[in-house]
Amino acid sequence: MGINVGNKIIHLVLVLIFLTSFTSIANAGKETMLVSWRLTLSPSIYGNVVTWADTFGNGVFMYNLTTGNITGIGRADSSSSIHGDKITWWDDGNITVYNISTGKKMEIVNASTPAIYGDNVVYVRSKYTDGQPAYSQNAEYNSLYLYNLSTNEETQITPYEHAYFDPAIYGNKIVWKRSTQVNPGEWSANISIYDIPTKRVSDISRSGKAEDGKIYGNIVVWTENQNGSRYVYMRDIAKHKTRQVTFDGYPISLDVYGDRIVWERAYWVGNNLSSDISMYNISTNKTTRITSSTYAREPAIYDDKVVYVDTRNNPEYQENRDIYLYNISA
Repeated sequence: MGINVGNKIIHLVLVLIFLTSFTSIANAGKETMLVSWRLTLSPSIYGNVVTWADTFGNGVFMYNLTTGNITGIGRADSSSSIHGDKITWWDDGNITVYNISTGKKMEIVNASTPAIYGDNVVYVRSKYTDGQPAYSQNAEYNSLYLYNLSTNEETQITPYEHAYFDPAIYGNKIVWKRSTQVNPGEWSANISIYDIPTKRVSDISRSGKAEDGKIYGNIVVWTENQNGSRYVYMRDIAKHKTRQVTFDGYPISLDVYGDRIVWERAYWVGNNLSSDISMYNISTNKTTRITSSTYAREPAIYDDKVVYVDTRNNPEYQENRDIYLYNISA
């Protein structure tokens, strides 16, 4: 696209891309180390509680930002998810939901990869071709389920099929990456959305190369692989408008809260693959890099707080991972 002026072409699209993708380095905010030298998986945050799984002891922990106390709450093979006073995780083929207020746990058997919002837990059930339950989505058939903690009702959202799911939930809407095999060795992945009251399923993306879907309010975010590169996209499902958010780097591990999107931006420094945390403000259309350690990854956001893991103190092996909190408003 361009405007011909004599022999010159003004490429409006390139100009727009440059302006949109301009990234500044944060000069405000405060970074604090919360936990050091752990074999941590992706942290999650809600209110004043940060939770994560630690592969050293296969445990789930929570950190209270007000008291500074760390509490072990269970065993896990995967990262944990928190909303309100409930934390959920997956271990040995079963899901645990932990109530912070009461200290009680409940279990959902033969299920994996949970996400939680209020009293609704969304997860995957897997089985082999003979119908026997499987512990993970590496089995032949998978199906997406919803469990309501108040009514104890379980709803099957999708049929069993040769597909992979990565669900997220906000309010009465669920999004997931539906990755299906179209040919031997060839997969197509799109972001789908399910409305709980109407039970309606629709597609958010149709490129066949989408993943990492997250939702907050009416905003759905995801990444798409295009010609060897990867970009962040967002869609306002109320306004039916889609926007490309990034135009460089290699973004992974998205999260969204309010009008802020955060992600891990992978990039090369010489022969070294580095990563830092970037944040995009939907209202201002501005992208900010909030870390500069080159070892930050796997962010999660709540209000004005971003948590992430960082291996700056163990750069050679990057096994001992610290958890940091970045306070945007501090």
